[in-house]
Amino acid sequence: MSTTTVPRDAGLAMLGGTLWVLLAGAWSLVGPDTAEYGTLSFVAVAASFWIFLVLPPVLLLFGLSALRRSGDAAGRPGIAGTAAAAVGYGAMALGNGIEVASMSTGGEEVALGHAIFLIGFLVSLLGGMVLGVVVFRRRRDRLSRTAAVLLAAALPLGIGIGLLGSAVAPEADGWFWAAIAVPTGLAWVLLGRSLRSVPERATPEFAQVP
Repeated sequence: MSTTTVPRDAGLAMLGGTLWVLLAGAWSLVGPDTAEYGTLSFVAVAASFWIFLVLPPVLLLFGLSALRRSGDAAGRPGIAGTAAAAVGYGAMALGNGIEVASMSTGGEEVALGHAIFLIGFLVSLLGGMVLGVVVFRRRRDRLSRTAAVLLAAALPLGIGIGLLGSAVAPEADGWFWAAIAVPTGLAWVLLGRSLRSVPERATPEFAQVP
């Protein structure tokens, strides 16, 4: 199994996780109603939507690839968790992409895109729970184990963040995105950092016969 691309893919996952963590703050600063359509400010807002809403789940797919290539997602639970997380991240990117494409052209939010995103989010939570358990059992370093706990507990952590937001600032939409993105994003920042330590080497799948 080749591990030469693990550090690169892990680095992309770290970037995706970082953008995911920052999403709530970015949304609070540049929401959809902060600029008039057709202005340079609107172009900047639309670009931020693509960067913080669509790009992160795409980059997290590279993290799944790095985890698989490292050998730490082998076995039926690992494969099932990786597949579910991949489907979830892909659906989240697609759903957000549909909505952001509409808003980028002056349109409104698209119900279909929102539904695809929410379904993808739920599927990604399920995959993350399984992956969290697998990673916790197979990787011994503190970064990986902390990331594993965050992945496995993303749902209750997200609920806690959402409840905190509803108590502190019930009108702020940023808390909704924080509840969805922060636990998973932080998990991939830590897990990606750990995976970057995998040596860049390739192990042949079949021994050569003289």
